[in-house]
Amino acid sequence: MRLPSLHAVQGPPPRPVAPTRRGRRVRAAPGRDVLRRAVWALAQLRAGRSLTAPALASHFEVSLRTAYRDFDFLRDDWNVPIEFDYSRGTYRLTAPTALVAPITLSRGEIVALFFAEKVLAQYRGTPFEADLETALRKVRELLPEEVSVSPGVLDACLSLDPGPTYRPDPRIFADVLDALSRRRVALVRYRSLSGGRTTDRRIHPCHVFNHRGDWYVAAWDETRRQVRDFALHRILRISLTHDACEVPVDFDFRRYGGDAFGIEKGARPVDVVIRFAPRQARWIRERQWHPSARVRNEADGGCRLHLRVSGLDELKRWVMQFGAEAEVLKPASLRREVARELREASKAYERD
Repeated sequence: MRLPSLHAVQGPPPRPVAPTRRGRRVRAAPGRDVLRRAVWALAQLRAGRSLTAPALASHFEVSLRTAYRDFDFLRDDWNVPIEFDYSRGTYRLTAPTALVAPITLSRGEIVALFFAEKVLAQYRGTPFEADLETALRKVRELLPEEVSVSPGVLDACLSLDPGPTYRPDPRIFADVLDALSRRRVALVRYRSLSGGRTTDRRIHPCHVFNHRGDWYVAAWDETRRQVRDFALHRILRISLTHDACEVPVDFDFRRYGGDAFGIEKGARPVDVVIRFAPRQARWIRERQWHPSARVRNEADGGCRLHLRVSGLDELKRWVMQFGAEAEVLKPASLRREVARELREASKAYERD
């Protein structure tokens, strides 16, 4: 005759003492398997069913000791009102409780959640907006009523400014993603920024990306016979064809934009040297302007910024914002172009 389980007679085994740090119990974050078993067990208990540790262990094919630890987790970490019936060897609820217990977030995690909501500004007008807001709302609803950091205090003390951005049409954004995922050629009506003209294009989407808050699709342009960037907010109309998309076999997005100083890409990278006066040099030293950027200090407190980049038109506009405190030393073509622009600007101010 098989003897009854010792746990069924005496109840659950004593819990091991958890390690402590300065008198406080240290709890490791529960893994996905623990959470899956805990949610299942809680659902059984809420349905009015008594549950045993052997039943939990059998259902998930874990050890009996693991099953008892899961019940400890429900009681101690999620504060689920359960008790052990020694006469039957079962667990049961002693009071109504929610299906999923409130999650516990650290102070740093609450701050990170707050910033995640702020970062949502970059996803306005995209297919992700509604799902992200729903997901964050669900997380907030799981938080206990009393948290160690007040969102109101955070909102008053911290902010995130992504700068001026464009909001693409959500339907166009969704169609671009659809073309990318289904690998279909798309017909787009596109308004060019440089020429201001509206043209119809056949494009093969390769990669959707966000650059400084604005959304683009890198796509093979059948007209230009090369991969080009299309701003989603300048796509006026899009329709998917039944033609299969053909992405260039050598396309790698990390290499595709690696040499560009900004969004503009050039034919090939060139070496650039810009000298900054002492006042601006302090600001230049604080940032990594490009993966190739190297700063060399000068005796007067100024510095020279060395770059190897493509897309010099965008770099030219960036240099000109520093006025007389930035001087392009090389290449000669960029130096001449900046000098010409500054002369034209000076003439405009001399008219008065």
